Amino acid sequence: MDYKFDFARLIAICVRKNVNLVLKQTILLHHYTIICTFVGINTTTISNQMTTDILRIIEGGLSNDKRKIITYSIRLAKRIQAEGDTQFAKCIMEQVQNYGSQKVTTADAMRMIPIDPDSKLQIVEIYPDDKTRTNIILSDAVGRQVYEFINIVKHADDLETAGLMMPKTMLLYGAPGCGKTSIAHYISEKTQLPLVVARLDGIVSSMLGSTAKNIRKIFSYATSMPCILFLDEFDAIAKARDDSHELGELKRVVNSLLQNIDNLPSSSVLIAATNHPELLDKAVWRRFITKIEISMPTDDDRMKIILDQIKGFEHYFKADNVRTKIINELMTNFSPSDIVAMFMKLKVKSIINNHKPIEYEDVLSAIFEFGGKNESTEDFIKYLSQNGVNQTSISKMLNVSRRQVKNVLTEK
Repeated sequence: MDYKFDFARLIAICVRKNVNLVLKQTILLHHYTIICTFVGINTTTISNQMTTDILRIIEGGLSNDKRKIITYSIRLAKRIQAEGDTQFAKCIMEQVQNYGSQKVTTADAMRMIPIDPDSKLQIVEIYPDDKTRTNIILSDAVGRQVYEFINIVKHADDLETAGLMMPKTMLLYGAPGCGKTSIAHYISEKTQLPLVVARLDGIVSSMLGSTAKNIRKIFSYATSMPCILFLDEFDAIAKARDDSHELGELKRVVNSLLQNIDNLPSSSVLIAATNHPELLDKAVWRRFITKIEISMPTDDDRMKIILDQIKGFEHYFKADNVRTKIINELMTNFSPSDIVAMFMKLKVKSIINNHKPIEYEDVLSAIFEFGGKNESTEDFIKYLSQNGVNQTSISKMLNVSRRQVKNVLTEK
């Protein structure tokens, strides 16, 4: 069809220079049918996802953002190829390849990673969507909200075409080590979008005004390509402006942050995480459509995490309900991150010792030692005995005599 080759020529125009002011005004009015009429596209033959890609390409042409044009053109070509129109997809790719392949675009994006002018540190890290990441264990309530957010991101094209310019913003808050960062990576994996992680050591500058400028750089970079912007330890740049202990510079930083969030296009995805929700400015909360508290795991969720961690390693305590219950109860104050770290050490020891099975006593010992406290041997003996380990096993574990174990347990 003629419109297809007209559109391929439009991509070439966008790559080379701005389109004219009439088209610019049309886009600003968001009248998609007028845009299609102007460029000669039959709206009945293009999917909702393609229409959004077309608009992004035109936006890139208007703003002279070549990386945005090429990224969305390649994505559009893949969609068209999947629908069986090889000729049209090839035509688009030929225009794109005149200015570099997707690898060149990615390399260009890496070269253009923003840096702090004072420290010369990168202020973002890019993590491609990782399909090999370990499955995370979510409570039912958190899982429902996370999956709902993923669906919103996946169906962004349909929502935008229907006129619903819904902000895709999520705030994760709660105790440290409970999986906020893992959730951000999980969403990246499920939506197949790279995760752009802001580095606070690079963002926060000692120079007046530089921190706000760094925030603007990060948001500008994240909106130039399809990705998820992740602001971890969010309270460092989003503290309440009525805090009398904070300097005026940090209050200006919050103002800059709010403005950048407000200016995010509806196609952008923003996730922020904090361990200190009580420190956040009230206005910051209103900028996030989805807000999820990530709490310490329940007994059931903690057991799921434990069983997930020992998967693939030989062990004998799983079938013993009494022992698994004891382990679960002893780890009541463990965050998911703590559980993963503890079992990682156990699995390392198992591999070093020729894949020795992970015994119940090994888990008890790891729990006892995890806090790093300098406990006495007597305390350790009592702990093991209280949790069902017999005196013979304790003697072998600690390389002490049974008489010594017995004396410790019988002394008043």
